[in-house]
Amino acid sequence: MISDIQEKYDQLSPEQKEIFAGYGLRQVKHFVEVSLPNIEPSLPENAAVQGVNANGKVQAMNADTQQAYLWISDLQWQATASPTVSFDSKQDFIEVWKTFELANYELIDLSHVHRDFLENQPV
Repeated sequence: MISDIQEKYDQLSPEQKEIFAGYGLRQVKHFVEVSLPNIEPSLPENAAVQGVNANGKVQAMNADTQQAYLWISDLQWQATASPTVSFDSKQDFIEVWKTFELANYELIDLSHVHRDFLENQPV
């Protein structure tokens, strides 16, 4: 399916390997190509997407005011007083997307690639 998958996997940082294993390539592609283009245009002024928090919510932050926002119900941004300190960064998602050249694949073709690859890794 994806040629030289081992070489590409080896290029990932530990955080990017966690994204690969935890989300899979299908979810990475969906986040980068579908979710971000839909949610970023509606970001509150001066806010930027940070990534996906431990609760699975996309989190954004206004660097000037330190106001945090969560994307809720695929409808809108909501201010939050308690942003998650730990999150999977937007940039790491984009790096996984670039490394595996996911723009060249259909979502359906990526469903089990990460699982099949990881199952064949030596322990």
